[in-house]
Amino acid sequence: MEKLYRLLYPMKVVLITARHEGKESIMPAAWCFPLSREPAMFGVSLAKERFTYELISKSRKFAMNIPDSEMKDGIIKCGSTTGKDIDKFAETGWTKEEGRMGNPLIENCYASVECDVENIIETGDHYLVIGKVVNFVKRTEPRKGIYQVGGTEFAEL
Repeated sequence: MEKLYRLLYPMKVVLITARHEGKESIMPAAWCFPLSREPAMFGVSLAKERFTYELISKSRKFAMNIPDSEMKDGIIKCGSTTGKDIDKFAETGWTKEEGRMGNPLIENCYASVECDVENIIETGDHYLVIGKVVNFVKRTEPRKGIYQVGGTEFAEL
């Protein structure tokens, strides 16, 4: 079947971070979107087999880190490996920052948003994770963003 979901591309890439019982991971996600202004809530659609989803479902929290286009190589590395096997912070050279809610944040990103999980809805081969914003960290003004066009093809806007 045609990849119908790509009709909406390009989509902004965010880096999802999560931690549970000393294990942590970073994964790029392009299926992330606002759901509510008040209270501030976001949704992220994650494939069922992702290690990051496992950590989120157990810890009931996660962070969205907003990268710029200069982080492309690390984004590809994080999307092609699993946090079960490697330390993605070490592999990318990104700086880890402790979030107020205990999430690992990526200091190299211009902003990070920590969320508590409000709900998880099964949607076919993915889960829609609904997070309520509990902390927002803005480090710099927004820079040129990175958008997934498909696979490892990206655009900068």
